[in-house]
Amino acid sequence: MTAPAPPVPAAPAGQLVELPLLTHRGAQHTKARETVHGVDGRPLASLSLSPDLLTAQSLAAQRRAGPPPPAERAAQLAEAARRFVSDTLGGLTFAEHLDLVHRVSGHNVPLTEELSRAVATGIAEAPDRADQARPRGSVRGWREAAAGPGSGVWTRRGETLAAVLSGNAPTVQNGWLQALALGYRVAVRPSRREPFTAHRVVAALRAAGFRATDAVCLPSAHGGVAALLHRADLGLVYGGDDVKAAYGPDPTVLVGGPGRAKTLVTAGHATAGTVSAVADAVSVLSGAACVNTTGVLVEGDHVAFARALAAELRDRAAGRQTTDRHLGPRLPAASAEALLDRLRGAAARAGAVIPLAEVATRHPAGGVVLGPAVFTLDDPADPLLGAELPFPCAWVAPWTPADGVRPLRDSLVVNAVTEDAELVDALLREPSVRNVHVDAPTTHSDGGLPHEDYLGDFLMRNKAVVAGRGSASGS
Repeated sequence: MTAPAPPVPAAPAGQLVELPLLTHRGAQHTKARETVHGVDGRPLASLSLSPDLLTAQSLAAQRRAGPPPPAERAAQLAEAARRFVSDTLGGLTFAEHLDLVHRVSGHNVPLTEELSRAVATGIAEAPDRADQARPRGSVRGWREAAAGPGSGVWTRRGETLAAVLSGNAPTVQNGWLQALALGYRVAVRPSRREPFTAHRVVAALRAAGFRATDAVCLPSAHGGVAALLHRADLGLVYGGDDVKAAYGPDPTVLVGGPGRAKTLVTAGHATAGTVSAVADAVSVLSGAACVNTTGVLVEGDHVAFARALAAELRDRAAGRQTTDRHLGPRLPAASAEALLDRLRGAAARAGAVIPLAEVATRHPAGGVVLGPAVFTLDDPADPLLGAELPFPCAWVAPWTPADGVRPLRDSLVVNAVTEDAELVDALLREPSVRNVHVDAPTTHSDGGLPHEDYLGDFLMRNKAVVAGRGSASGS
């Protein structure tokens, strides 16, 4: 990875970065606007908000537009990936873009660049990543269907997708990019906290030749979310339990999150190497991702493991928290205090291995760096094991074989550090455990792996197509 660019001074008052809507008719400014602030409270950008009528018009135009041919989409995505990191888009160079994302996201400087470059990779690889979900018995288009017995054909469940994004990390873009690769026309509602990445992705797509109707960027107030999802054929939404409760029952909406990733360490595996690997899973990605380990179950002395984990995390944080390489995220002071209040409440029944006074560090550039935090629990059934906070924070509880998979339910990822094949089988059979790793950190990622299933399982369906001898497919 190249060295991060030097910080760009925040825009002075009256010279905020302008983020217009990117509609089906091009860039548009609206009277309804919102100021995007950095973690330090300084205003950075003026974000236009989409009125409901304009959102409706954009979705209607997208539905009328057919998709570009697959080969054209793939070529344009490859070009957009290049432009994302090399072009000046919306008046911003890539270095200026990185600085803005760093200032609002709370991620440290090296991680901001790493995640932003991963977005470019996600743009380029979107067609291949989407195709991972296609069944072996289906082809991509009806013209490929064999004459005679025919074939399954992988086809879209709709034509338009609404993507309602969170601000956790720039790579949240990667899901809707797969939909675009499959021919959907996508309406993106970016996070109002971090709208810069979505705006730059859509700008790069248009610079690479995608039409204005292929992808639109329509920030809105919270009240605009339901209307956007209602107007699109399918929806993709990210959030926690509240979002899942609101939209989870709707079969046309896929909810990403929450994570509640856990690591299980069985007897004989609580080694220094395991402690180091768990520390990685807790702390990488600022500890703010859905795949970060938050719950740790240990067969044996869980308190000793928690102390070793706390020591490892404290060593990693030492000397970094007031620099641009801070371990945890940098948050506005008010947000940090609200999270600390939750920890103070939890401390009534959980043992704080790292004193709460050490969990928050004021940063000289503004805001507060949170983490690491490690707590012990006495009961693997304690609900705190599923508490998910957006910084490096782990809850360590005891586990015995008699507990089985019960304490591991409702997890996006479980890493089982074990040689017990029957336990791994049980985890795979458990419907509420979405992914199973065996001695591989919960944060291990690969663009070709399913996350919450393959996204194509939600976006696509299979239809049988039989083409006779006189059909166009045989010509």
